[in-house]
Amino acid sequence: MSTPKEQLLTALSEIASQEPERLKPAEAQLKQWETSPDFHAILQDIFYDKSLDLSIRWLSIIYLKNGIDRYWRKTAKNAISPEEKKRIRDRILLSFDEPHKQLATQSAVLTSKIARFDVPDEWPELLRTLLRIIQESTSIVENPLSRVVQQNALYTLHLVVKALCSRTLSKSRRMLESHTDTLFALAAANTANPQDLINVLEHSLISLKCLRRLVVHGFKDINALEETKESTQIYISKLKHKLIFLCGTHLGNTAYAHGPESQLLTLLSSHVTLVGKVYLDIQKFHPVSFVLADGFVEVIKYYWDILLSEGARVSNLQHVVATSTKHWPLEPSQPPPFEKFLIQGLLLIKNIVKNIAYSSHGGTQDSEVTRVRAVLDNNVLTPTFVTRFAEILITNYILLKKEDLEMWDTEPEEWLAEEEADHWEYHLRACAEKVFMDLFSQYRQILTPVLLNSLGSVSDGSIDDMNSLLLKDAVYCSIGLAAHDLYDALDFDRWLIERLSGEISMLGSDNLKAYQFSSSFKIIRRRIAWLIGKWIGIKVSKESRIEVYKMLLNLMVSEEDLVSITKMLGSVEEFDSRMRVLNTLAMIVERMEKQILPFAQRVMDLLPPLWFGSQDENLFKSSILLTVTKLVGALGEASTNMHNFVVPLVQHSIDLNHPAHVYLLEDGLDLWHIAVQNSTQCSQELYSIFPNAVNLLEYGSESLRKVLKIVESYLLLAPDMILQNFSNPIMEAFTRLLGDLKPEACRVVTHVIETIVQLNRMNLCGESMISSGLLWKLMTAILENKEYAYVLVNYLCTFARVALVDPELFVKFVRMAGERCNPPQPDLLGVFLDQWIDKFDNMGHPKQRKLNALAFITLAAFDIPELNQRFPQLVGIWTDVLTEVKESGDGDSSIYWDENAEYEEDSEGNPESNRRRELLQHDPVYSTNLIHYTQIKLKESENAHGGPQMFQQQVLSQVDPLLLEELQRLLSP
Repeated sequence: MSTPKEQLLTALSEIASQEPERLKPAEAQLKQWETSPDFHAILQDIFYDKSLDLSIRWLSIIYLKNGIDRYWRKTAKNAISPEEKKRIRDRILLSFDEPHKQLATQSAVLTSKIARFDVPDEWPELLRTLLRIIQESTSIVENPLSRVVQQNALYTLHLVVKALCSRTLSKSRRMLESHTDTLFALAAANTANPQDLINVLEHSLISLKCLRRLVVHGFKDINALEETKESTQIYISKLKHKLIFLCGTHLGNTAYAHGPESQLLTLLSSHVTLVGKVYLDIQKFHPVSFVLADGFVEVIKYYWDILLSEGARVSNLQHVVATSTKHWPLEPSQPPPFEKFLIQGLLLIKNIVKNIAYSSHGGTQDSEVTRVRAVLDNNVLTPTFVTRFAEILITNYILLKKEDLEMWDTEPEEWLAEEEADHWEYHLRACAEKVFMDLFSQYRQILTPVLLNSLGSVSDGSIDDMNSLLLKDAVYCSIGLAAHDLYDALDFDRWLIERLSGEISMLGSDNLKAYQFSSSFKIIRRRIAWLIGKWIGIKVSKESRIEVYKMLLNLMVSEEDLVSITKMLGSVEEFDSRMRVLNTLAMIVERMEKQILPFAQRVMDLLPPLWFGSQDENLFKSSILLTVTKLVGALGEASTNMHNFVVPLVQHSIDLNHPAHVYLLEDGLDLWHIAVQNSTQCSQELYSIFPNAVNLLEYGSESLRKVLKIVESYLLLAPDMILQNFSNPIMEAFTRLLGDLKPEACRVVTHVIETIVQLNRMNLCGESMISSGLLWKLMTAILENKEYAYVLVNYLCTFARVALVDPELFVKFVRMAGERCNPPQPDLLGVFLDQWIDKFDNMGHPKQRKLNALAFITLAAFDIPELNQRFPQLVGIWTDVLTEVKESGDGDSSIYWDENAEYEEDSEGNPESNRRRELLQHDPVYSTNLIHYTQIKLKESENAHGGPQMFQQQVLSQVDPLLLEELQRLLSP
C-alpha cells in the first residue's frame, strides 16, 4: 500500500498534467484529503524535495498556502492541529537556499501568513532567527549560496514585518520595536567595493523597506516612549546621511552609467526614492514627531538645497549643468534620474506649509503645536524662505520645459490630456503648481507683492525671446493658480481690458498672420485662454464678459482648427479630446436654448458619424447621448424633425440584450423622456419603441422611476393610442411591480395609475385594471393593513380617482371581489369602507383630503347600503375638509398645487407642461368647488333614496344633529 506522500504526489502529478479528465478527479481527491491529519505537513515535505519536478513543488506550496488561509486559525472548522503547526513552523525557515525565485517568493509569503497568526505568542523567536540567518549569510561573502540565503531571508523578513505591522496589539508592537536597531543597522550598511556593491544595495533596499514599515506603522505613537522618540530622531538623521552618501558618492560615478553596471544606477535611484518615501510616510503618520526630531531641519534644508541648485536645469533656461554641482555632479548628456526625488522634496515642503496637524484645531496638544510652529516659523518657513521658494517655483519649476513644447508640437492632444489629468503627485511641474497654490494661500500677505511685481516685470517682455516668453507664461500661470487668494489685490477687469485684450489683438492682427501660428503665439494664446477660465468665476464683471467673448473669438482664427466647436469635433482624434469638445458643445447647446436653432442642423450633421465611428467607446457614446438630449431640450417642439435619428439611439441604448446597455441605459432613458416631452404628437418612430418601455417595467432596477415617467409622458401625449393598444400589458406590469417595491417607488407607480384614471379613458382601461388583478392587489394590501400608512394612502387615492371618475365600475369591482373571496364576503364593501375611513386621518395633504372627500360624496349619490350605514363618519369627513380650505368659485386653491411639483418639474417649459396644465384644469380637485359639488350630490342622494323624507329617515337620522347643523352651515351660501 502506498504512503500518504506517494498518494499526494500522484494526485499532484495528475493536476500538473492539465488534462481535464485527469485534473478534476485529482482536485476532488485533494479537497477530500485537505482536512486529514498531516496533510499540510506532507505538502511541505514535497515542496522541500528538490529532486521533484518544479511543477509538482509549485503545486504543493500553493495548496499549502491556501490551506494556511483556511485551517490555521484555532477557531477554524477542521483546524490544523498544534502538533502539525509546530512541525511546519520548525522546518519553514530551512528553505532559504531555494534557488528558484518564484518558489522562494511563495515560501516567503507562506511564512508571513503564519507569522500573522502566531507571532509573538506561538512563534516568538521568528524575527531573531531571521535576523541571525541574515547576519550569518552576510559574513560569508565568497559563497554564492550564502547570497541566495541572504536574499531569500531578507525578502521573508520584509513580508513578515509587513504582515506584523498590520496588527494593532501592543505586544506585537513592542516586539517589533525591540528589533528596530538591528533592522536599521542592516539598512545603513555600505561598502566601497564596486564588485560587491550591487549585492549590498539589494540587501540594503529590502532592509530599508522593512524599516519604512516599522517606523511608520510599527509604533502607534512615536512620542509615547522616550526611547522610541530618540530612536526615531536618530533614524531621521541617519537616513539623511545615507541619502547624501547615495546621491553624492555613487550617482556621481558616471562609470556606472553604461554596461552591466547600469543596474547599479537603478538600485541607487530606488534607494534615493525609498528614503524619500520613508520621510513622507513619517510626515504623514507622525507629523508632529517628524518636525520635532533633531534632524528635521537639516532634512528639509537638504532637499531645499537640491531644489535650489537643480531649478535652472529643470527649467530648460539653462541647458548645461555645471560639473561642480555639489549634490548631483552629472554630465550634461546624462538623463536626469531624479525627478521623483525633486517631487518628494516639493511634497515634504508642501506638507509643512499646509498641514492641519500643525494648527491649534488639528487635534494635537496645544503645547506640541506651539513647539512645532516655533520650529517651522523660525527655522524653515521664514519670510525670506517663503519668498525665495515662490520665486524658484515660478521661475524654474512652473515653466514649460523643452519636453513639454516638443510633445505639444508632436502629440498635442496627448499633451493636453496630461495637463488636465489629476496626477500632480507624479509630475514635477504639476506638483510645483499645487505646492505654489498652497504656499500662496498660507502666505498671501507676503507673496502678493512678490507676484504682482513679477507680473509687472514680464508685462512688457518680448515674445520673440523664448526664455522671456516662457517666464511670462509661468507668471500668468501663477496669477491663475492664485486667483482665489489674489482677487482683492489684482484688478483683473482692468488688466483684462488694458493688457490681455491688447496682447490677443496684437497676436491676431493681419500683419502678423504668418507669425501667429508659431510657438510663441501658441504658448501665450493658450495661457490667456486658460487664465480667463481661472478668473471668470471669481472676479470678472458682466461688462467685461463681452470683451472676454471677443477675445475668445479672436483666438479662433479661421485658419486654425479652433474656428468652431463643430470643426474641432471633426479634427481631434484622442478620446479625451473628443470627450472634452463634445461636453463643451453640450453645455453651449444647453445655455443657448432656442437660440441654437439656426445652428442645429450643423450640430446634427456631426453627431451620426461620431456615433457610428465610436464603436465600443461607450463613454463617448454616453456623451453623444447627453449632447443630443441637450439639443432636443433646447429645440423644444422643433425637435420632432430629429426623431429619425433620436429613436435609433434610444433603441440601441435600452437594448437589454446588448452589453452596451450597462453603460448607456440611463442616458438613453433621459433622451427618450425628453424627446416624448417635447413632441406635439406621437410620431410613428416614437410609437414604435413604446413596447420597450413596458418591457423595461419588468426589468426594474434603479431605472424604474425614469421608465415610469416615460410611460406617463406617452399617456399624456397619446392616451387613446397607448391605452387602446397597451392597456393590458401596462396594468399587468403595474400589478407585478406593486408589493415588491420600496415605498417611494410605489408612490411613483400609483401616481402614474392616477394619471391614467385622470385621463378619463376608463372605457379603454377600466376592465384591464380589474382583469389584470391591479385593483385586487391594491385592495388586498389595504385590507391586510401591513404596508406603511402613506403607501396605503396612495393606494386609497387610486380608488378615490376610480370612484370619482366611474363610481359604477368601483362598486362593480368591490362586489366582484367579495364574490371572489373564499369563502365569499358579501360585506366586503363595508369592510373596505371602514379601512378607507380609518385611514383618512393619515392623509395630510389638502389635495388628498379633498380628492377622497369628493370620492365619498360621489358614492353617496347612489343608494349603497354599506355606505349609508357609515354616513355619520362621512359627514364628519366632509365637515372637516370644508372647514380646512377656502376655495375660489371654481374650486381651485394654491394649496393643492404643491404635491405634484416633483412630477411637473421635468416638463417645465416644454409641450408636456401644456398637456399637464390641461389635465389639471380638468381634474375635479382643481376645477370642482367642493361646496357646490356636495350640495348637488346630496340632492342626488335624496332622490336616490325616494325624496327628502325617506333620505332623512333612512340616512340622516343616524347623524348627530349638531354635526348636520355644522354641515348645513358650511354648505349655505
